[in-house]
Amino acid sequence: MYILLLLLLWSRHTTGFLPPVSSVKSLTSLHASPFPQVLSADLLPLLQQKASASTANLALDAQINTLIQSLVATRAPFNPETCIGGPLFATIHFIGENTPLWEKIAFGGVRNVKGQKYTLADGKSGTFANYAEIFGRNLFLKATGTFNDVGAVSTLNEATANVKKTNNPFESIASLFTQNSQSTTKRNIDNKSTPYEYEALVTGASLVLFQKYSVDINIEGAGTVRVLYADENLRIFLSPTDTEVTAGGGDWEREGLIVAQVRVDLVYKDWVDVL
Repeated sequence: MYILLLLLLWSRHTTGFLPPVSSVKSLTSLHASPFPQVLSADLLPLLQQKASASTANLALDAQINTLIQSLVATRAPFNPETCIGGPLFATIHFIGENTPLWEKIAFGGVRNVKGQKYTLADGKSGTFANYAEIFGRNLFLKATGTFNDVGAVSTLNEATANVKKTNNPFESIASLFTQNSQSTTKRNIDNKSTPYEYEALVTGASLVLFQKYSVDINIEGAGTVRVLYADENLRIFLSPTDTEVTAGGGDWEREGLIVAQVRVDLVYKDWVDVL
């Protein structure tokens, strides 16, 4: 075990794909900490760095992708009450063949925050708000709706999984989980195994100008949110199917989209909750 840990720490100096060993306090703390927490602690500052960057950084994206892949592979459980419900989580990084609509509509030259806020009602359902700034706080789109607990996703044998070859580096991971879910029968809020699914129903949206004037938009649609990883600081979601927009929404999200989100106060300390 100690040889394995020493090799891990040595690789962090030599590969250049992970943060320096200084981000882990000591070999003893690494041995004592749950491995997903160590990966999450390494991923968070990289996402914070990307959030503050003004230009694209392919090397940084590669580091983020590597850690996301490792973190998802741990299949760590999560507590919906502390990891799903709560404040806005800002979307910092996404992976997919098609750029989602909420990314396309943003104007360059200004900081545009986007993300999601979930409010749990009974541990199994609740409401949500999707938030996407188009021109900073002066113009943003807000979509609201409800979501319901579906359950843990059953797994397929990797050898028999139908893996579709795409440019998405996480296709092999995403394809290990069927789209058929096995609902949990527990009604109390406890740790859920990953991957775990919620069904979301968009019931309306509005375009807000100068945080004062609001124009309602007729948007309705349904989608599935698959939780690949979640803790109190960051979470990783997958859209296993296209978001089906029945009115007004356009091509909001496509099948296979993976997003990494960070609790908003950890990346945008001046952001004011308007949801």
